[in-house]
Amino acid sequence: MDDDDFEWFEHKYPGWYDKYGKWWERYGELSKKNGHGPITFEDADYQYPHRCWTCMVPALIREDMVVDKVDGQWRTYCSETCHWTDAVAFRGEYEGRPTPNMGRLTGFREWETLHHGKDLADIISDLGYVRDDGKTLIPQPHLDLDDPKKMWTLDDVRGNTFNSPNVLLNEMSDAEREAHVAAYRTGAVPA
Repeated sequence: MDDDDFEWFEHKYPGWYDKYGKWWERYGELSKKNGHGPITFEDADYQYPHRCWTCMVPALIREDMVVDKVDGQWRTYCSETCHWTDAVAFRGEYEGRPTPNMGRLTGFREWETLHHGKDLADIISDLGYVRDDGKTLIPQPHLDLDDPKKMWTLDDVRGNTFNSPNVLLNEMSDAEREAHVAAYRTGAVPA
Protein backbone atom coordinates (compact mmCIF):
# COMPACT_ATOMS: atom_id res chain seq x y z
CA MET A 1 0.00 0.00 0.00
CA ASP A 2 1.06 3.58 -0.50
CA ASP A 3 0.25 6.90 1.15
CA ASP A 4 -3.03 7.22 -0.80
CA ASP A 5 -4.17 3.86 0.60
CA PHE A 6 -3.17 4.89 4.12
CA GLU A 7 -5.12 8.14 3.80
CA TRP A 8 -8.20 6.33 2.48
CA PHE A 9 -8.20 3.81 5.34
CA GLU A 10 -7.60 6.52 7.94
CA HIS A 11 -10.46 8.59 6.49
CA LYS A 12 -12.87 5.62 6.46
CA TYR A 13 -11.63 4.08 9.73
CA PRO A 14 -10.20 6.74 12.06
CA GLY A 15 -7.33 5.26 14.09
CA TRP A 16 -6.54 2.69 11.39
CA TYR A 17 -3.02 3.99 10.85
CA ASP A 18 -2.11 3.85 14.55
CA LYS A 19 -3.18 0.22 14.67
CA TYR A 20 -2.05 -1.11 11.26
CA GLY A 21 0.02 1.55 9.48
CA LYS A 22 3.48 0.60 10.76
CA TRP A 23 2.87 -3.07 9.92
CA TRP A 24 1.90 -2.18 6.33
CA GLU A 25 4.92 0.12 6.01
CA ARG A 26 7.11 -2.80 7.12
CA TYR A 27 5.30 -5.05 4.63
CA GLY A 28 6.14 -2.55 1.87
CA GLU A 29 9.82 -2.70 2.82
CA LEU A 30 9.81 -6.51 2.99
CA SER A 31 8.03 -6.89 -0.36
CA LYS A 32 11.17 -5.71 -2.14
CA LYS A 33 14.10 -8.05 -2.75
CA ASN A 34 16.73 -6.64 -0.42
CA GLY A 35 18.46 -9.78 0.78
CA HIS A 36 15.82 -10.76 3.32
CA GLY A 37 13.48 -13.72 3.16
CA PRO A 38 9.74 -14.04 2.62
CA ILE A 39 7.61 -11.77 4.79
CA THR A 40 6.12 -14.65 6.81
CA PHE A 41 9.60 -15.67 7.92
CA GLU A 42 10.82 -12.17 8.82
CA ASP A 43 10.46 -10.28 12.08
CA ALA A 44 7.36 -8.25 11.24
CA ASP A 45 5.68 -8.27 14.67
CA TYR A 46 3.26 -10.92 13.42
CA GLN A 47 2.51 -14.44 14.54
CA TYR A 48 1.32 -16.88 11.89
CA PRO A 49 -2.29 -17.74 12.81
CA HIS A 50 -3.77 -21.01 13.91
CA ARG A 51 -6.46 -22.32 11.58
CA CYS A 52 -9.96 -23.38 12.61
CA TRP A 53 -10.32 -27.14 12.29
CA THR A 54 -13.97 -26.80 11.24
CA CYS A 55 -14.22 -23.86 8.85
CA MET A 56 -10.50 -23.63 7.90
CA VAL A 57 -10.48 -19.85 8.49
CA PRO A 58 -7.48 -18.46 10.40
CA ALA A 59 -8.32 -17.88 14.08
CA LEU A 60 -7.66 -14.14 13.93
CA ILE A 61 -10.03 -13.10 16.71
CA ARG A 62 -7.50 -14.62 19.03
CA GLU A 63 -9.39 -14.18 22.29
CA ASP A 64 -12.27 -16.27 20.84
CA MET A 65 -10.04 -19.19 19.79
CA VAL A 66 -10.99 -22.52 21.37
CA VAL A 67 -8.43 -25.28 21.87
CA ASP A 68 -9.61 -28.80 22.65
CA LYS A 69 -8.45 -32.39 22.30
CA VAL A 70 -10.90 -34.11 19.95
CA ASP A 71 -10.41 -37.64 18.63
CA GLY A 72 -7.01 -37.77 20.37
CA GLN A 73 -5.70 -34.66 18.61
CA TRP A 74 -5.35 -31.08 19.82
CA ARG A 75 -7.33 -28.80 17.54
CA THR A 76 -7.93 -25.08 17.30
CA TYR A 77 -11.26 -23.45 16.45
CA CYS A 78 -12.13 -19.87 15.60
CA SER A 79 -15.21 -19.89 17.84
CA GLU A 80 -17.34 -21.89 20.24
CA THR A 81 -19.73 -22.61 17.36
CA CYS A 82 -17.05 -24.23 15.21
CA HIS A 83 -15.80 -26.19 18.23
CA TRP A 84 -19.35 -27.43 18.92
CA THR A 85 -19.81 -28.39 15.26
CA ASP A 86 -16.76 -30.67 15.28
CA ALA A 87 -16.80 -31.95 18.87
CA VAL A 88 -20.58 -32.42 19.26
CA ALA A 89 -22.67 -32.07 16.09
CA PHE A 90 -20.53 -34.01 13.62
CA ARG A 91 -20.73 -37.20 15.64
CA GLY A 92 -22.75 -40.34 14.93
CA GLU A 93 -25.10 -39.49 17.76
CA TYR A 94 -26.45 -36.27 19.31
CA GLU A 95 -28.26 -36.25 22.67
CA GLY A 96 -28.80 -39.99 22.43
CA ARG A 97 -30.22 -39.95 18.89
CA PRO A 98 -28.47 -41.07 15.72
CA THR A 99 -27.68 -38.15 13.46
CA PRO A 100 -27.52 -37.84 9.70
CA ASN A 101 -23.84 -37.28 10.38
CA MET A 102 -22.39 -35.28 7.51
CA GLY A 103 -19.09 -36.94 8.19
CA ARG A 104 -16.43 -36.14 10.71
CA LEU A 105 -13.83 -33.57 9.89
CA THR A 106 -10.87 -35.94 9.60
CA GLY A 107 -7.62 -36.38 7.80
CA PHE A 108 -5.18 -33.74 6.64
CA ARG A 109 -7.56 -30.80 6.68
CA GLU A 110 -5.07 -27.96 6.66
CA TRP A 111 -2.71 -27.20 3.80
CA GLU A 112 -0.16 -26.32 6.48
CA THR A 113 -0.33 -29.87 7.84
CA LEU A 114 0.16 -31.32 4.36
CA HIS A 115 3.36 -29.33 3.90
CA HIS A 116 4.73 -29.39 7.46
CA GLY A 117 8.52 -29.52 7.58
CA LYS A 118 9.04 -28.83 3.87
CA ASP A 119 11.15 -26.09 2.32
CA LEU A 120 9.00 -23.20 1.08
CA ALA A 121 10.62 -23.30 -2.38
CA ASP A 122 9.70 -26.98 -2.74
CA ILE A 123 6.10 -26.30 -1.67
CA ILE A 124 5.72 -23.48 -4.20
CA SER A 125 7.27 -25.59 -6.94
CA ASP A 126 5.17 -28.70 -6.09
CA LEU A 127 1.98 -26.61 -6.19
CA GLY A 128 2.93 -25.24 -9.61
CA TYR A 129 3.11 -21.61 -8.50
CA VAL A 130 6.09 -20.95 -10.76
CA ARG A 131 6.07 -19.12 -14.10
CA ASP A 132 7.07 -20.71 -17.38
CA ASP A 133 10.76 -19.98 -16.76
CA GLY A 134 10.66 -22.60 -13.97
CA LYS A 135 11.98 -20.25 -11.27
CA THR A 136 10.00 -16.99 -11.03
CA LEU A 137 7.13 -17.12 -8.56
CA ILE A 138 3.62 -16.51 -9.88
CA PRO A 139 2.57 -14.79 -6.63
CA GLN A 140 4.63 -11.69 -5.90
CA PRO A 141 4.51 -9.67 -2.67
CA HIS A 142 4.34 -6.43 -4.69
CA LEU A 143 2.75 -5.06 -7.86
CA ASP A 144 5.94 -3.81 -9.54
CA LEU A 145 5.94 -6.52 -12.22
CA ASP A 146 7.74 -4.70 -15.04
CA ASP A 147 11.33 -5.22 -13.89
CA PRO A 148 12.41 -8.90 -13.89
CA LYS A 149 15.15 -8.07 -11.34
CA LYS A 150 12.46 -7.16 -8.80
CA MET A 151 10.58 -10.44 -9.24
CA TRP A 152 10.91 -13.05 -6.49
CA THR A 153 12.19 -16.49 -7.53
CA LEU A 154 12.49 -19.89 -5.90
CA ASP A 155 16.03 -18.94 -4.85
CA ASP A 156 14.63 -16.02 -2.82
CA VAL A 157 12.40 -18.31 -0.74
CA ARG A 158 14.63 -21.39 -0.51
CA GLY A 159 15.94 -22.30 2.94
CA ASN A 160 12.73 -21.48 4.85
CA THR A 161 11.12 -24.49 6.50
CA PHE A 162 7.37 -24.23 6.71
CA ASN A 163 5.76 -25.59 9.88
CA SER A 164 2.10 -26.16 10.65
CA PRO A 165 0.85 -24.49 13.84
CA ASN A 166 -1.48 -27.49 14.31
CA VAL A 167 1.34 -30.04 14.14
CA LEU A 168 3.51 -27.95 16.46
CA LEU A 169 0.61 -27.59 18.92
CA ASN A 170 0.29 -31.39 19.08
CA GLU A 171 4.04 -31.79 19.67
CA MET A 172 4.02 -29.48 22.71
CA SER A 173 3.85 -30.60 26.32
CA ASP A 174 0.72 -29.57 28.23
CA ALA A 175 2.59 -26.71 29.91
CA GLU A 176 4.10 -25.49 26.62
CA ARG A 177 0.69 -25.67 24.92
CA GLU A 178 -1.03 -23.71 27.72
CA ALA A 179 1.65 -21.00 27.62
CA HIS A 180 1.56 -20.85 23.81
CA VAL A 181 -2.24 -20.56 23.64
CA ALA A 182 -2.31 -17.89 26.38
CA ALA A 183 0.29 -15.83 24.51
CA TYR A 184 -1.50 -16.36 21.18
CA ARG A 185 -4.80 -15.14 22.61
CA THR A 186 -3.17 -11.89 23.69
CA GLY A 187 -1.50 -11.42 20.32
CA ALA A 188 2.00 -11.73 21.79
CA VAL A 189 4.64 -12.55 19.24
CA PRO A 190 7.04 -15.33 20.32
CA ALA A 191 10.64 -14.25 20.88
